[in-house]
Amino acid sequence: HPKALIITGRGKFFSNGLDLDFMNTRPRQVPSTIESTWRLLARVLVLDCRTVAAINGHAFGAGLFLALACDYRLMRTERGYLNFPEVNLGMRLAKGFAEISKAKVGKLTLREGVLTAKRYGSREAVDAGLVDGECEVGDLLKEALALALAGLPENLGLMAFDPNSLREMKIELYTDAYRALTLGKVESLPESRL
Repeated sequence: HPKALIITGRGKFFSNGLDLDFMNTRPRQVPSTIESTWRLLARVLVLDCRTVAAINGHAFGAGLFLALACDYRLMRTERGYLNFPEVNLGMRLAKGFAEISKAKVGKLTLREGVLTAKRYGSREAVDAGLVDGECEVGDLLKEALALALAGLPENLGLMAFDPNSLREMKIELYTDAYRALTLGKVESLPESRL
């Protein structure tokens, strides 16, 4: 099972998130768009191999949630921000996005990021625990590949690696996020339980 996944973007964006113009002009399609995004995030969250986000630029909203779904995150220095923009846009997180954030981000950073829409540069993102490391953009893919390869079973010295067991462990680690991303509905009230 020698595989790993690296997710990166092109240009100055890792991912700018969901298309707000689309959502504003097609409100009836918003729930299915968000829920299909949640299903994608759930797949990445519990993928049966190591996943690495190589954050080459801005990661806002759903772009940040995609990075959070990965096991590890590396961010380029000098340019780009991580941001939870929902409070700035007059939106709520919705259950799936809230649960993946709670699963992957510390409480103080989550409070600051979500309630103030703070933009985190790479050094602040490392200090806040949003990313695992930073490097110059020219080294980003090389560093991401090294991190991905380090997680291959043979490089970890694992005796009896089972990809399905890895997937199940991730579900156990991130149960609430996984359930919200796979079973959640956008229309659910913020206080609802799954």
